Amino acid sequence: MNQKTIILKGSSIGKVYIREDFLGASRKYIRALDGVDFELSEGDILGVVGESGSGKSTLAKIICGLEQQSSGQLIWRNAGELRKTHSRAQMVFQNPFSSLNPKLTVGYMMSEALKIGRPELSPVKERDIRHILAHTGLEDIDLAKYPHQFSGGQRQRLAISRALAVSPEVLVCDEPVSALDISIQAQIINLLLQINREIGLTIIFIAHDIEAISMISRDIMVMKSGRVVENGKLDDIIKSPATEYTRMLLDAVPRNPWL
Repeated sequence: MNQKTIILKGSSIGKVYIREDFLGASRKYIRALDGVDFELSEGDILGVVGESGSGKSTLAKIICGLEQQSSGQLIWRNAGELRKTHSRAQMVFQNPFSSLNPKLTVGYMMSEALKIGRPELSPVKERDIRHILAHTGLEDIDLAKYPHQFSGGQRQRLAISRALAVSPEVLVCDEPVSALDISIQAQIINLLLQINREIGLTIIFIAHDIEAISMISRDIMVMKSGRVVENGKLDDIIKSPATEYTRMLLDAVPRNPWL
């Protein structure tokens, strides 16, 4: 069996936020991440689970270059940190209603994303945009539409299309289904699985419950208070959770099929 390539490695990632009072007389230090280590192999889907405040979203923003860690290092393909992290990892946010610019058509939005992610396509051609949209089940007729003309599930498909246009190595999905109806959640998860199969895209799927993780990933990282408390195969952790915190997350799953 061929050994998988490590595409991204986090080493002792830490993040501290500094909050000042109104006059700046006192400071409060909030540790959002505390020595987070992880490895992500090419083509894998890693599920990251934890309650609100566990550090999941902070880690996602650091991976995508939206924030800078206070300590530690992100290593891409053993080549060290890169300045243009955002071009290697793209984020799909939780709320598709607020993550898209309501003033831009789909065609314009996608064209701008392609210019950033694939500057060799100059000028950007409509067929390139149509090709990307097809991956997410959107049609040519959607190019002239604005975000408000789509349903919630369609907007999340559009957000995924925009992220794919940048040709990322890693797609970071920060609770991408939690704002959607249950009937639509499975469609988006199946779409991500399809993209993973078809183009081999590496995915980090963040959720606050293990049920959603179990639908898309066999590998899981459990976070609590900015730390990784468990990391491994989902089946192993379900059968024998190492911490009470993980057991609590498992017990919170409705009609738990593993017990």
